Amino acid sequence: MVTRLLPAALCAGAGLLGGCNFMVYDDLADEAWVDRVERPSSTNSRQYGEALVATPTRGAGTNIVVIGKSRASISQLQYDDEGKRQSILAIDPRQTLSFASFPDNPALAVDADSDRIAFTVVQGDNKDPTRIAVYDGRDLGSAPVKSVVLTPMLDVGGTMRHNIYAEGITFANLPGFGTDGDDLVVTRGPQLVVIQDYEQPDGPGSSFLINGCLHGDDWSYGVTVADILPDETNPGPEIIFGTGAEIKNGASQVLVVAPSVVSTPHTAAGDCLAPTPALLTLTSAEDARDLGAVVTHAQFPDVPDGDPAAGLADLIYSAPSINKVFVRFGGGTAVEIYPGEAGSDFGDSIAVGDLDDDGVPELVIGAPRSDPEGVTNAGAAYVYEFRATPTPGFDLVATLHPGEPQNEERFGKSVAIAPFGTEGRNILVIGADGEVFTYFRTTLYEDVRAGRAP
Repeated sequence: MVTRLLPAALCAGAGLLGGCNFMVYDDLADEAWVDRVERPSSTNSRQYGEALVATPTRGAGTNIVVIGKSRASISQLQYDDEGKRQSILAIDPRQTLSFASFPDNPALAVDADSDRIAFTVVQGDNKDPTRIAVYDGRDLGSAPVKSVVLTPMLDVGGTMRHNIYAEGITFANLPGFGTDGDDLVVTRGPQLVVIQDYEQPDGPGSSFLINGCLHGDDWSYGVTVADILPDETNPGPEIIFGTGAEIKNGASQVLVVAPSVVSTPHTAAGDCLAPTPALLTLTSAEDARDLGAVVTHAQFPDVPDGDPAAGLADLIYSAPSINKVFVRFGGGTAVEIYPGEAGSDFGDSIAVGDLDDDGVPELVIGAPRSDPEGVTNAGAAYVYEFRATPTPGFDLVATLHPGEPQNEERFGKSVAIAPFGTEGRNILVIGADGEVFTYFRTTLYEDVRAGRAP
């Protein structure tokens, strides 16, 4: 094993922001190093690292997209196939899109087929429209692929609401909603909407459509699209999203609906789920106020091959207010993951992906208000591996946090598993307040702290 440090001159010449604060190992499969990146100097976004996604590998290295809040920014964090950080491109999209900021929990999604990213933005007052923007995730400097104004709607008091926060967003292919793989599924306010053909221009004669349905006055959280129910209940994928009281202090639930319930043009009146109930409603016995804060899915080997449920996806959703993450396996059984009081806001972020090259995904869960080493809200991320026997479940294999935790660092407020290189390997990326940590390793993380090798 050869270890080499990047000389200061190389860092400066390559335009690497944040200084030479990392080591590069020649063999990333056997050892680990951690790159800590502070917010780019080209942005004043104090809350850099608020949300993360990684675009699929189209060659060597990796490409990670980062949202910064307070002063809005979107940036690319790129590494070559040796793990060397490239120059960081950051843009402030506020002027182009005419908005004030990101939502409290910025929504950010990536389309694996096109490298496009989508995010939502809001205005400061309830008088200007909220937007959904779509960019080329590998060329943020270009103009938006699409910018869509969300339709205003009446709230329960009769006020026309323009400033509708969108806290859940995902790309998906839905039956009957186009064939080019560019459909966009979004939850916002009380709306679950599907945006079709967003490459088409806006304006008269446009084929651009918004489809969706109203569901009470609930607030939307995470959303995903996956085939989690048997065909006799609903053939093909379902739309799964979390809803809860708008002020986030009432019982929440996770709803599973068929794509057909959003097959009519969007309207600000009526309730599409009244005549067509949800296929499945998931609740918490503890009446968590934020059940479904994050909703995603995976494919764990929890049922034997040949079982009709083997092909169904496993649903993962969180309730950070009670420090729990729930996994509903395709076979219908479910488990809870609870780290105890150590994992405060456990489930505020979730990533799923194979970190050890064994074909079975690991589960990474962020807890940004944890107190590692007694440091208040320094934050932590927990890495779990799937256990098939004696009963399906998850075992904690690593707890990660910065090497020198700081008060209110909020490590783990965003997590992503990013494809790296052309061999199907993945790396782990964790956001904190004003910084991002990239863990280069393709085996399980035992106790890898920032700036340290195992």
